[in-house]
Amino acid sequence: MFKPVVTRTILILLAMVSAYLIIVDRQQQKLASVGSTSTVSSNQATQSPGGLIKINPKTGLPYPGTYQLDKIFKVPELHALNTQSELKPLRQYTDGKFTLLTFFYQRCTDAKGCPYAMNIFQMVKAKLEKYENADELFQLVTISFDPLRDTPIMLRGLEKKVSNPKKSKVDWSFLTTESIAKLLPIIDGFGQNVDVNVNSTTGNESLSYSHVLKVFLIDKNSDVREIYSTAYLDKKMIINDVETLLIEEKNKE
Repeated sequence: MFKPVVTRTILILLAMVSAYLIIVDRQQQKLASVGSTSTVSSNQATQSPGGLIKINPKTGLPYPGTYQLDKIFKVPELHALNTQSELKPLRQYTDGKFTLLTFFYQRCTDAKGCPYAMNIFQMVKAKLEKYENADELFQLVTISFDPLRDTPIMLRGLEKKVSNPKKSKVDWSFLTTESIAKLLPIIDGFGQNVDVNVNSTTGNESLSYSHVLKVFLIDKNSDVREIYSTAYLDKKMIINDVETLLIEEKNKE
């Protein structure tokens, strides 16, 4: 009798679909009050099930602070290597500032994957640097999927290029790990989905990347407050959410 075999790949694909649906559902709830943004006028407010939500006609999004971003999960208490080959707690790169974090690898050629995320990061960074005290408020973090090739020394030049302290107000840190074995707990902690292949001859491990691109918005307490997928990875939406967190912080004072 035929017995179905559930492989790690199948489980990962199921997890990817589930994660994508969760992200889409959360973003659709946030935008449920918007409807067709092309019909929003300068003084128009759209009725949502929970009440009256005012829409910013310039962005087509709810005004910052008129909606809530829930705490989804904590950044895992794990460690990663910085570009100086120093092993540091991940939360050292997420505590104390509003953080935008994603996973990438330099060899990625998927137009809707890492290159797209890096381009969005560049645009968001340029916008955030216009805020007063930007150096004290914001930071960007990218963690490599490919520790065998994206070594600290390989990432050092890239980090200097995008986060020159003489020109940049917003730090952009590039992190990696010592091995795939050290990377996997971090990936699992953030709910990323990759597959591990083992070469039957050499025993070497490699990763297969099936992109469900995720970008994480993290508050000053290392709580993940939003997760963006490719469909919702938009500079305007990210800035809107950042400003919502800034308003939330101000209201607590």
